[in-house]
Amino acid sequence: MYFYLYDAFLQDKKYTKLLSEIEARLIDLSIQGRTTKLNILNDIKELILDAVKHGAETVVVLGDDKTISKAIGAVVNLPVTLGIIPIGDNNLLAKYLGIPEGLAACEVLSKRVKEQLDLGKVGNHHFAFYLKALSPHIKIISANDQYTITPMSSNMEVYICNFRPADVQLSTAGQKKFFVPHDGYLEVVIKNLRIPSLLNKIFLKDNRHQNQDGQYTILPFKKIKLEAEGDHDVKLVLDDDRIIKPPVEIEVLPRKINLIVGRERTF
Repeated sequence: MYFYLYDAFLQDKKYTKLLSEIEARLIDLSIQGRTTKLNILNDIKELILDAVKHGAETVVVLGDDKTISKAIGAVVNLPVTLGIIPIGDNNLLAKYLGIPEGLAACEVLSKRVKEQLDLGKVGNHHFAFYLKALSPHIKIISANDQYTITPMSSNMEVYICNFRPADVQLSTAGQKKFFVPHDGYLEVVIKNLRIPSLLNKIFLKDNRHQNQDGQYTILPFKKIKLEAEGDHDVKLVLDDDRIIKPPVEIEVLPRKINLIVGRERTF
């Protein structure tokens, strides 16, 4: 059974025609189901949990990257497949998953090509996309204390990624090697930092832990710590939506979620 969850912003009249077309196409494809609209009074996790209790096996969210991010956090550990109909201006994650915007996404849903994807876990939160430090004053510590990276320049930028953020531009080779969302690794991406020769000796022991692609240093990992340097006030933004503060531990949860994906996916 399908359960469709509409983000609150879709109540804008400019989406009325598109939603009508989508609903008609879902009926044509025989994949219609119960629908619910998000608002300030309800909670996405409770709505999805209730739908699962009533037999939902596929949860489909209609909205943008923020909608998808919230839904991913809500379906962790639930026996469901997550589908997406991207609508709105911010749909980079859907692009990586190979899902076209609007009406065309219905065809992808009907084919039900599924992938099990990794998630990142930071504290009690889960993320599929990325985490970004809003300050260069961040300390990166490997899980086994094998290395520590402290700020080396005032314009250093730090990301923790499953998929590649839009503002991280790599060579073609770099994009193929990293950001594979079902390989059991996340990546630390550090902009404007070159790994010192001492750290290179550590990373070269394992060829997964070495890459300098232009102005980026990329370090795949399974578990890592982030701490603020000194008494600096450091904020971390999770999937461009939620603010959290270090110190935090971040780990990968391999193949934690089932998603319906499209043929044009980037992995």
